[in-house]
Amino acid sequence: MEENHKHQPCQPNWGVRFLCDCGKQNKDISIHQGIARQISTQGVSLLSDHPVCEQKKIAMQLMIPSLNKGAPHKIVKIIGNTILTLANEGKFLTKIEFLHFEENGQQELEKNLHPHFDPNFYAPITQRD
Repeated sequence: MEENHKHQPCQPNWGVRFLCDCGKQNKDISIHQGIARQISTQGVSLLSDHPVCEQKKIAMQLMIPSLNKGAPHKIVKIIGNTILTLANEGKFLTKIEFLHFEENGQQELEKNLHPHFDPNFYAPITQRD
């Protein structure tokens, strides 16, 4: 059975900025940074030094590196829902499911997952007899 590439997680180490509403801890809303450790079109595992509350909406900016040297990152804005946060030695890994992409963000993510991680994307085209 052929697996659907859109749902297979990739290991990008792309940068992520996210807003965390730490109202429960009497702190202001602040911007934090992390790294996308696994990503698919359905969600992401976010590694950061900030504990993100579970079962909470989160606003993120995913920074996708350009395939063209020297070109700026593409920023995809996403609203997600946190599923689970695990702590290990001062770092936190949070699993997030995507709920909403701004503008054409979902298409941009799909378009960039293939060339960055599909080993067959750059395979030479062979001529059929």
